[in-house]
Amino acid sequence: MKNRNNIIYLLVILLFFNSSCENYLDINQDPNLPTIVPAHRRVIGAITTSNGAAMWRGTREVAGIMQYATTGLATGANRNAETWRFTASYFLWQNAYVFTMPNCVDLIVLGEDEGNPHFVGAGKTLLAMNFGLLTDQYGDIVLDDYYDGRSQITLTPSFNTQQDVYQRIDQLLDEAITAFQSPNPGPSLNFSNGDILYQGDIQKWIKFAWSLKARYLNHMSKKTSLYNPDAILTAVQNGFDGDGMDAEFAYIQGGQQTDENPWFSWGGFTAADRINHRYFTWSQFFVDLLKHLPVTETQYTDPRIGIIMSPAESDGAFRGLKPGLGLAGGAGGSGEFTDQADYGVFPNGGFYTKPTSPMPFITYSELKFIEAEAQLRSGNAVAAFRAYEEGVKANMRKLGVEAAAINAYWIAHMEDGADTHFNDLTSGLSHIMRQKYITQVLHPETWVDMRRMDYSQDIYGPSLQRPSNINNVIFDINDPNQWIRAMVYETNEQNRNGDQIGDNSEQYRLLTPLWWDRP
Repeated sequence: MKNRNNIIYLLVILLFFNSSCENYLDINQDPNLPTIVPAHRRVIGAITTSNGAAMWRGTREVAGIMQYATTGLATGANRNAETWRFTASYFLWQNAYVFTMPNCVDLIVLGEDEGNPHFVGAGKTLLAMNFGLLTDQYGDIVLDDYYDGRSQITLTPSFNTQQDVYQRIDQLLDEAITAFQSPNPGPSLNFSNGDILYQGDIQKWIKFAWSLKARYLNHMSKKTSLYNPDAILTAVQNGFDGDGMDAEFAYIQGGQQTDENPWFSWGGFTAADRINHRYFTWSQFFVDLLKHLPVTETQYTDPRIGIIMSPAESDGAFRGLKPGLGLAGGAGGSGEFTDQADYGVFPNGGFYTKPTSPMPFITYSELKFIEAEAQLRSGNAVAAFRAYEEGVKANMRKLGVEAAAINAYWIAHMEDGADTHFNDLTSGLSHIMRQKYITQVLHPETWVDMRRMDYSQDIYGPSLQRPSNINNVIFDINDPNQWIRAMVYETNEQNRNGDQIGDNSEQYRLLTPLWWDRP
């Protein structure tokens, strides 16, 4: 696995060689240097680029929007994300369309050509997930005119509406499940040790696809005519059903930089002075969630806090910064605790930011919270609470919390009336979304949830506030209900395909809700 990055670069080179040059360089081919890589050699590239290129790039800046982490500087480019200063230089678009999804498409095409449906299923599962990542940040995206592995690439592709994209995501996942269920596959997905998710266990791939179906169906919560709790619960029942099934893989330590978890080593986390890191420490909002129970705001320290984040070197306390102020603003904007040692480190500072930390695509805990929300919205408070409890405890087990601490935490929940809170939709959602936030650390899915919940303090608690020093060119500093809703399309696409994008101004893009974000 130390050479995964080399495989990725090879796949990208082969993609452009095959798609762009085959009409010009189809003579004098070396029979000992084949230009077609078999499907089993494409699996690792499709998985790793979906994680370390697409999802990482689609969450690095979004972590600031979601208020997981904050910079230590009061000024400068590092604070742009947490104060919503986004422009067309945000590069998820390029990373997904150029570096990631061609691997997924080629895996599908090669699987079809080789007559191996399991490779087709893996490719379609990962492709659907990447389309979901893109559309959930941008809205309308390139779909029908995207590279298909067989035709000439369209340089000025048409865009599809987000509603069309969601229909295609669901279709791709259905097709993937059907492909996985084929009784006549060829070589195993793990034939060349490329299936670093499930080592060729097709039943887990099937559950992975069903779990993704549940996620995207659940995004329709504002679309009354499209939200279908029964369909969501059917997907949940066919999805992950226990610990150890998360779609994730651990990074490795001691290899090249791209072998290590990017929250530890990539994109601004290597400066000698950690105040200059992209993210200096965790936010006060996140710390407050870990120190209070939902709805009542009763003080109770979550046993996961010391696993997720490091305490301050100065006094062993857990505290965070309010987004937009930097270290000069002090704890939670109070002006107190302005020394670096008063805050735990962000990179290499806890379960999610170590060199070997996994970056999950989707987890068992997330699925249980999806189930809890669907049950709650369908009026079954008892089933919703039961799924919620399992979502919380499953995440605690995953993080290694001792059984006694889990039980004590849950007893505190019950004594605080948690089960009765599920008799009210808003209170029940407050429990679900706050716990989902805690279990989804640094995952871009949290931004989807925040927008679906309209950044409600009734849901997330009083600590969720817009950042200080907010981008006042775009956002009204006197309107606390005006929040960021989407991303600006990338510069390259704007310059080359502007007719399809339309209005790509920050004023329009950052303020305009996506299709699923509107009733």
